Amino acid sequence: LVGPPGGPSPLRPLHGSQRRQSTAGHWLTRRAAAAGESVEMLSDDAAGRAAALGLLATELEGLPASEVWRVRVFAGLRRLVHERRLSGAGLVHLFDGDTGGQAISVLSLLDSRSFALLGGTCRHWRCMPQWTEHWFLLGRRDFGKHRRLVPPGRFERFDEVLLEADVDWHARFLRFVDAAHCPSIDALRMAAVRVVHGLDLETSGVEEVRRRLAEELRLGQDFLSLECVEQLLEDASSLRVFGGGGGHP
Repeated sequence: LVGPPGGPSPLRPLHGSQRRQSTAGHWLTRRAAAAGESVEMLSDDAAGRAAALGLLATELEGLPASEVWRVRVFAGLRRLVHERRLSGAGLVHLFDGDTGGQAISVLSLLDSRSFALLGGTCRHWRCMPQWTEHWFLLGRRDFGKHRRLVPPGRFERFDEVLLEADVDWHARFLRFVDAAHCPSIDALRMAAVRVVHGLDLETSGVEEVRRRLAEELRLGQDFLSLECVEQLLEDASSLRVFGGGGGHP
């Protein structure tokens, strides 16, 4: 016995995915034969459309009401896509206008990760008037009243600066995300103590301390000014003198 080229040998039983593929293929073949479908029926001519609608009505009769509504919603979405394609308009056109267009309410459903991914797909989103305002709302939602370290070395709430046009709220949001490993002034001071315990301050300058602190807290070099680092060194020295550090938080 010889099987089809590249296919399983008829002398061997089918296993796993091969059996499932074979069963699915036979089921589709029987369904197509029973319904009398053909390639011509799927064409765009009037006869093919009428036949497809008739078969669709037959299939819908066998579905419960909840599934019929699912099909209706999907059909409505496909109709919108088809109409937009015919008019040459894309999804971004739904957001046109000073008020953001018809679908601006969709933005409130997105979390920060989804909103960032959306902004990476097209410059249109980043140019929307609501772009920076929505990052402000996301920041208030994600960080609340929690303070985070911001350059040049102070702790602020996300909404502590006013909502103004010249504030880059997206950049501020990213700053707060980057400062996740330094949630409080106590965490910053204890990190300074750990750095000081591992350095010879007579041979290491303030720049080296700042670099080590940035590595310890996984921060950018610009998060801490030299004046801030000097103050942290004074605090760390006091902790060492009074035995309050020990190198462990």
